[in-house]
Amino acid sequence: MRVLSGPSSVKLAENISLELKTPLIKAQFKRFPDGEFYFRLLEDVKNEDILVVQSLPPPQDQHILELIYIVETCRELEARKITVYTPYLAYSRQDRRYLSGEAVSSRILAETLQRAGVSELYTVDIHNLGVLSYYRIPAYNLTAADEIMRYFLSKGVEKPLVVAPDDEEAALKRAEVAAKAVGTDYDWFEKKRDRYTGEIVTAEKTLNVSGRDAVIIDDIISTGGTAANAARILKKQGARRVYVGVTHALLAENALERLREAGIEEVVGTDSIPGPVSNITTAPIIARKLKPI
Repeated sequence: MRVLSGPSSVKLAENISLELKTPLIKAQFKRFPDGEFYFRLLEDVKNEDILVVQSLPPPQDQHILELIYIVETCRELEARKITVYTPYLAYSRQDRRYLSGEAVSSRILAETLQRAGVSELYTVDIHNLGVLSYYRIPAYNLTAADEIMRYFLSKGVEKPLVVAPDDEEAALKRAEVAAKAVGTDYDWFEKKRDRYTGEIVTAEKTLNVSGRDAVIIDDIISTGGTAANAARILKKQGARRVYVGVTHALLAENALERLREAGIEEVVGTDSIPGPVSNITTAPIIARKLKPI
């Protein structure tokens, strides 16, 4: 298998190439003055197994179109198998028609990628596992929770309690994986979100956190409201320090400032979305899955 980078994930593709000890495929991509995307393969990919690395953070639609062009080109030039690694899979929160007339965006994206020629897909900490049921090809969800927790352990957290910001199944599973990685316990909060206003309410619950460091593990932080609510409760209950580890740090609408105002010591994310807190690479996560046994 050889690695092909998309425009959104150049550094990540380089890291994966090093992890897999396989060369990057030479390619050219750029934007014309009018904004249109140009892509060209500079090597023959006929009968090759290719790993296309292209996360789909904002601007999501631009990165999706780039991915489609790359995959279609590889298919037309007779690549044998096209595996896509998109650690942040856009539109995964639009997984059903909540209100009459809405587009089911995650299903539309799944159909589009499959028609383009994707053979297999990997993502990381998808918000809703049900989205993967829209894929007729093999589609897998990986987790960065253990990598995130080991990062905090290296930073000197003491007697950590891992906290899930809500009690959804995926959130509890991430917290369990993170706690197991460092041999500690985990707990969770309950939250409700108004479907029309987006307002989040976190129910206060007594946790065994007094005198301990708390690490909130989440999949996505957009505005930071959920994590900020949880942090205030944890501090109120006597947490020594509160940290946030998130796979996809979107950090919209001054989220980072909001989190710091809530008393959070550090926010860390992965390179699924490059940004100011993206200090953990997901390269080893996908490499462990794809390395030959």
